Amino acid sequence: MSEDERVASTTPAAHGLSRRQAWERATGVPMGVLAVLFLGVYAWFVLDTGASPRLDAWLERVDVAIWGLFAADFVVRFGLSTRRRDFLRTHPLELLIVLVPPFRPLRLVRAAVLVIGTLNRHTLTHRTRLSVFVGTSSVLILFLCALAFFDAEHGAEGTKVLNFGDALWWSAVSVTTVGYGDVYPVTIEGRLISLVLMTFGIGLISFAIGTTTSWVIDQLKTVEQSTDRADREIGVLVDEIKALRAEVAALRTDDRQWAAMDFGDHKIDGTERRPPASK
Repeated sequence: MSEDERVASTTPAAHGLSRRQAWERATGVPMGVLAVLFLGVYAWFVLDTGASPRLDAWLERVDVAIWGLFAADFVVRFGLSTRRRDFLRTHPLELLIVLVPPFRPLRLVRAAVLVIGTLNRHTLTHRTRLSVFVGTSSVLILFLCALAFFDAEHGAEGTKVLNFGDALWWSAVSVTTVGYGDVYPVTIEGRLISLVLMTFGIGLISFAIGTTTSWVIDQLKTVEQSTDRADREIGVLVDEIKALRAEVAALRTDDRQWAAMDFGDHKIDGTERRPPASK
């Protein structure tokens, strides 16, 4: 194979991929790493309550830089797309990443959209992959809402949130609609975060439960189908055994008939045939 043929075989068209799909495949892992880095920076920024202003400024710059990289990635993918309207229609999460600016009041929304959008980018329509996506997204929403709730409520007057554990507890009892009432928001920002969690979190949790239930039902159906197939196969084997027993019985009957026949002066059954004595 010549050098030109080797180069042609490595092009996106040779693998049936468009230029945008080739770009997404090449940048999928780096963008996933950036999403995890952003999540870590956001958690550090919220949980390190005693950080210096210099560290806060550095974390803010990293946050904006990651947002800029995701915005640039979206612009490149949009430019490589041949059907740009369809691209915008089918990629609403990535569009929200670009439209939501890196301001502190919107940090929760951008964090959720960025991480979930990155997960959605690697998710196919297969039920297993969809279940992984929904389950991971549910856990991330719980964690991100707990972070944002801690950021809004910690240090506020009359707050019930003394540490991040209290925020996690609030997130868990809120999304499951238990609502013990021992931890509740006292700030406007905290109430808005509660509204976000109740709106999106309950839907994702319900979808995850429904997906799990559907999977269990499918497994039970598979077991029933296997049982029915085994019963049919056993029935066929029983019929074959009955047919074989009938053939064996017929062969034994033929053997007895042959044994009763005479051959010369002797019978096959072992009884000797003597001629009558002379007078």
